[in-house]
Amino acid sequence: MSDIYTVPFTATVTASGGNADLWEVLPADDLPCKIRGIRLGQTSEVGDAQEEGLRISIIRMRATITSGSGGSAGAPENIAKSNQAPSFTSETNNATVATTTGDTEILEEMSWNVRNSPFEIWYPDPAFAPKAIQGEGLFVRMQTTPADDFTFAGTLWVEEG
Repeated sequence: MSDIYTVPFTATVTASGGNADLWEVLPADDLPCKIRGIRLGQTSEVGDAQEEGLRISIIRMRATITSGSGGSAGAPENIAKSNQAPSFTSETNNATVATTTGDTEILEEMSWNVRNSPFEIWYPDPAFAPKAIQGEGLFVRMQTTPADDFTFAGTLWVEEG
């Protein structure tokens, strides 16, 4: 039976001059992972002058992965059970992006106007959910450098198993 975990984080997303991996998920042995939902939000860009559109991609890397840096370890929580740790590893808000020696597949492209908060994406049918197996990784990547730093709050829902 599959378990669903949330990977929430709140932090400053910086205008550091490049892309950023908002979430990174690396599946464990024999426990594939699927993204079931994403919520993006921000709390500091509230005026018309701060309005901007950001490109967000869901990416699967298929070979040896080198994680990005500058972020934090994710803090996944099982939504149905207390103190149930996942087998996958996760990171959040990496200011430098992950790289791979293999294929990089863009599974979905979307745009997010930061004043449209929260912005949600759901995959209720598992057949449409972005998936990765052991040795692969799933990434929610901000492909646009924001004009300035902003305070981010978001959650990734990951199904494991």
